[in-house]
Amino acid sequence: MQDLAQWADGLEQQARDKIIAFWLEHGIDKECGGYWTDLARDGSRYGQGEKWIVVQARTIYSFCLAYQFFGEQIYLDQAAQGVAFFREHFRDPKNGGWYYCVSRDGSEVLDPSKQPYGLSFVSYGFAEYGRLTGDRAVLQEAIDTHELVMEKCWDREHGGLPNRFTPDWQLVEGIKRVDTHMHTMEGVSAIYHATGDGHFLERLEQLAGVILGDIGRNGCYDALHGCTHEQFHMDWTEALERTQGLVNYGHVTEAGWFIAKLAAYTGDTRQYRLAKGLVDWAIQHGFDTERGGLFDYGRPTGEVVRDVKTWWNQAELLGALAFLYRMTGERAYRQLLGEHIAFIERNVLDAEYGEWYPQLKADGSIARDAEGLLRDHKGNRFKSPYHVMQGLYHACHDLRRAAGVKPVAEPKSWADYCL
Repeated sequence: MQDLAQWADGLEQQARDKIIAFWLEHGIDKECGGYWTDLARDGSRYGQGEKWIVVQARTIYSFCLAYQFFGEQIYLDQAAQGVAFFREHFRDPKNGGWYYCVSRDGSEVLDPSKQPYGLSFVSYGFAEYGRLTGDRAVLQEAIDTHELVMEKCWDREHGGLPNRFTPDWQLVEGIKRVDTHMHTMEGVSAIYHATGDGHFLERLEQLAGVILGDIGRNGCYDALHGCTHEQFHMDWTEALERTQGLVNYGHVTEAGWFIAKLAAYTGDTRQYRLAKGLVDWAIQHGFDTERGGLFDYGRPTGEVVRDVKTWWNQAELLGALAFLYRMTGERAYRQLLGEHIAFIERNVLDAEYGEWYPQLKADGSIARDAEGLLRDHKGNRFKSPYHVMQGLYHACHDLRRAAGVKPVAEPKSWADYCL
């Protein structure tokens, strides 16, 4: 078990010295509050600094995670200033909820739409912050945000959460995405961790049921091939005009990881079997056995059609492998986990400037965009410390549980399984 503890120590050091340190130095908007959106490889800023709900809320969560990881007040302080900026400038006082995008100083609303995908991270970050600080007002806003989304956005006929609504909650894009439901699970997980209220455990089951529901009837799951699909119409028929029938190996892995955690906690053996099968499917078809790393998109029948390696896919696989090894003790997961950690350290981590590269080519070199420029930026409207810190944190703690260094509570505690 010594190698497990060593892996965990290395992941923790990477999280402290290479990931959150990068964001402490470069990502804090000291003039306006909140967090900077667009960061180049070396941390230099570009763009106008617009603040998007996804980046702001995810970064609040990331600093809360850093505080739990390292126990230093500076991380909680940076979460606090992010919460303060968000509460002041993103709130929609007329219609409830939160805007999708505001200007850098928060004085102008740039996108007032309501999107369950982005709102899920408000619940996630606010619930973590409220639990850690005892700030009941922020915790209540996490709860209220989630319940408002379910009240205004949930499809009462077919189930699930469509993608986009007007500022006053009128549906404008009736597309349901698998990732919206996974991220909503994260927010609910944090609320359940903070409150212990069984209502939120039931909500987690409801969301997992959508992800594992049958395509064309009530969910995202392709039972024929053993994977989830990406986007759907209101009646759960696949939005082939958007997806061309392709699936994302990272989302399949993420769904498996999240639902396996829930099922391990509740003891739902069918749910656990299907969730584990999702991760196994992604590994079988999407993992590069020659050079390491998880590919991007493929067909349900398994063929890889987009062989780049995106940063967040690697983070999801890291967390999933550590958890499944903790639960099963299977040698194959342990071996692949060691290979994956080595791939991340060798290719994905920027040893010079810190943080992870956003996208690599199949051979592990840095990918280029359509204009031929290197894709080496560290921050944009979707890339924040969130995926990397989450993957490193959970992998580290599950490895320590697997090694016997960190005990697992008996009877079960959601703190040992939460997302």
